[in-house]
Amino acid sequence: MLAGAGKAEIDLEGVLPFDGFCSAHDPLCVRAVVMQNPDDTRACLLSVDATSLRDDAPMREAAVRAVGCPPADVWVTVTHTFSAPHVRTPGHLKNDDERERNKRLAASFASAVLKACAAAVESLVPARLQTARGTCSVNVNRDVETEAGWWLGVNPDGFSDRTVRAARLVSTDSERRIVATIYSADVQPSVTQGLQDEKGLFLVSSDLAGEASRLLEERHGGVAVFLVGTAGDQAPRAKGPEALRELGRALAAEVDEALAGARPVRADAILLSCATITVPAQRIAEFGSLVPTRAYEFVPDGTADLVIFVARLGDLAVFGVQPELDSSFGARLREAAPGRLEILTMVNGAAKYLPGSASYDRITYEAMNSRFARGADELLAKAVLELAERPRPAKA
Repeated sequence: MLAGAGKAEIDLEGVLPFDGFCSAHDPLCVRAVVMQNPDDTRACLLSVDATSLRDDAPMREAAVRAVGCPPADVWVTVTHTFSAPHVRTPGHLKNDDERERNKRLAASFASAVLKACAAAVESLVPARLQTARGTCSVNVNRDVETEAGWWLGVNPDGFSDRTVRAARLVSTDSERRIVATIYSADVQPSVTQGLQDEKGLFLVSSDLAGEASRLLEERHGGVAVFLVGTAGDQAPRAKGPEALRELGRALAAEVDEALAGARPVRADAILLSCATITVPAQRIAEFGSLVPTRAYEFVPDGTADLVIFVARLGDLAVFGVQPELDSSFGARLREAAPGRLEILTMVNGAAKYLPGSASYDRITYEAMNSRFARGADELLAKAVLELAERPRPAKA
């Protein structure tokens, strides 16, 4: 198997001020990892410093042009930084100036994808995959009980999967060069959320994921890619500029510590597929109406399709879904197949939250802000575990 990686900055010249942001605290980037199978087919993993992507088609098309793979063989993910402008629906913007800045932002995303993917293809070398698991200290549960009901805050007594899952692609030549470091934790990168300049204007930041990736890249070379784990009910344990440096250093160090004991994964190819399941749906609350409450009616609304994206490398199966999941959900699945299963969220789009039954009992923010009804998580867990147990294709 060949692997290559690339990185490109998202150009915000002519974009800011836009979407409430005035200038950049630190740059936003696109990172790409490309893997090429023995039959010359390729797959691409994209990580974009963005909160979420309403429409990833322009970025997927740019990746397809640069990599030469089918659209289905591109995974588009976000780091989920809360400190980045969104590409908005043009009709929802106030004037022509905002629409022009929105257009420039979309073009900047696509341009950065093209550059990162081109760099990844150009750097393809024979490589081996190593994986590891270690401890993670940066996350904390964010569901807190108040007098009015459950809401968002800091709950150190709530469940958090405090593990970091990491992988490295290392060249097989005499240099043993690190091509890419890929890591995931159950945390929403919101350390810099609300960070302002001296005039009280909001600043753009790649946040915790960007800081940790920058440190890993400086230490080891290659490209470091953060992937969002099951972090729907998780937050960073501290916020602010000092916390950004502290938690970034901690997360990078924990990735390094885990990878010191990495094990090789025997795989000469990556195989991508997907499966669709049907789950119960509910009416989602108007965002502006969400408040902590003890009384809330979850109204059934038929069913919804949920796509499960699957990447297989030897005995390792990596699953991706659009909605954010609870940390306990991910921990349960990982423990069911230790070292052989990983689950990621915000893959190939976003779909708010898919919480567990306890969230519906408590009437949490995530439960009210979900289009998926109680019980959807169990159907998803069943489907993922069944897919994980399927024999690996002989090609992989």
